[in-house]
Amino acid sequence: MRSVSFVKHIELSFFGNIHQSALCLGDVDNDGNDELIIGNTDGNLFIYKEQECVQIINSLGMITAVGVGDILKCGSNVLIVIAGDGWCHIYLCLSGTSEDNTSESPSFKLKPVYVQRIPANTKTLLIGDIDDDGCLELVLGLTDRVVRSYRWMQNFTGGRLVCLNKWECANQIGNVTLSYDINQQPCLLISQPGGTFMKIQCHTNQKSDSAQMTVKYHPSMSTKIRNNGISSKIIGNLHMYQRDRDMKQNESSLPYAIATLDGTLMLFKDEKMLWSYHVDQQLFVLNKMDVTGDGSVELIACSWEGYTYILDQYKNAIKFQTQEPVADFCAGLYKLKMTPKPVPCLIYATFHNKILIFYDVGFPDITAKNLIQLIEQKEDERDERESKSSPSLENIHRLKKISTKKLLLNWCLYGNHNLRS
Repeated sequence: MRSVSFVKHIELSFFGNIHQSALCLGDVDNDGNDELIIGNTDGNLFIYKEQECVQIINSLGMITAVGVGDILKCGSNVLIVIAGDGWCHIYLCLSGTSEDNTSESPSFKLKPVYVQRIPANTKTLLIGDIDDDGCLELVLGLTDRVVRSYRWMQNFTGGRLVCLNKWECANQIGNVTLSYDINQQPCLLISQPGGTFMKIQCHTNQKSDSAQMTVKYHPSMSTKIRNNGISSKIIGNLHMYQRDRDMKQNESSLPYAIATLDGTLMLFKDEKMLWSYHVDQQLFVLNKMDVTGDGSVELIACSWEGYTYILDQYKNAIKFQTQEPVADFCAGLYKLKMTPKPVPCLIYATFHNKILIFYDVGFPDITAKNLIQLIEQKEDERDERESKSSPSLENIHRLKKISTKKLLLNWCLYGNHNLRS
């Protein structure tokens, strides 16, 4: 595994402790660019647009999860904030200008539009269409091993969140993610300790308006996991490389991945483990992002010590260290003042009341390149061009090639600039 160093970064001020599901990127003002939303355990919610904190909402209780999506079916995203005592707050963005607002200082206001009491102790949050009915559902994972799904139901008083399903898990829930099976139907994946997970499919019959549900438990397939009680994270809907999508379109499901606290990363496809990768750090967050710009997504795992691992779907890996302990982490496209458009960013909430944003972290390829092979490839291309015009130069270029490689190796290993072959 090779190490990389990302230099471009900014620091934002932040205070308070943070839960793992209280940091996210989402388009709360519906302008096409994501904002950064962070909530702390003191009930303070911070909304950042680019480098500026545009709004702070207080007195929300101990914030345990935040999410953004069109859960109200109104054509606009809303911000959902869940508190540990069970209060669910929904905010809608109202565009506006402040007295000191300029063209370089974006401003908007989130207005509370609904609040409802739900069961307490929410641990993780997901917004997605889990039953393929065209509407988004709100899925909550609780610390009492229960997963609940909600849907916004309109009525004469305005509407409310109605609980659709309740599933009880065998063990503690790590997180909840959405993926798609071989028939392109959505399925809910719930991580369980020891690299295991539950798979739930809930398909709605449009004719009878009834739900067909299947629940399946998947045991661990990795021999590297020694502790069956170790916590795990799961992430689904991993888009493949373009060449793989062209060859296997509609023939298999999308891959999904699991990371465990003991440092094991596993990639699955069609309920089979493709590979596993072990690192010497405790991985507590698993995310995804396209860092190479080829249309696929890479796995991004973060440890408490600030180590970030980026792996593609062929097990090629790179490592990055922030030099600070990390309390929470997320990755995604985010726009800053110095970037003309949203760029890949790694966002860290540290234990020292700071938000670190490393921006423009994309690079063309994760695979390590062999310098000698690259030189040979370039020289072969040059020889081919010149041999067509002067065939007698073929032997001369072959000798030059050998001499160039020897000089390069000695310079890289020993720094000897005067060595001659």
